[in-house]
Amino acid sequence: MAHQIINRVDVGKGPLRLTLGSDAYQKIKASLEARLTALTEQKAVAYSTDADDYVMQ
Repeated sequence: MAHQIINRVDVGKGPLRLTLGSDAYQKIKASLEARLTALTEQKAVAYSTDADDYVMQ
């Protein structure tokens, strides 16, 4: 883990959050999938609140 953290610092560019370990990866992935499912279930409600007279500039 320490090697990967140091490597990310040396490279300079990288993810905002570094996932280390397969267990962390699996838990984060499951959590994000659950959030995406919840968001998708709200799509109709979200779209129904769009203003008909709004013009993007």
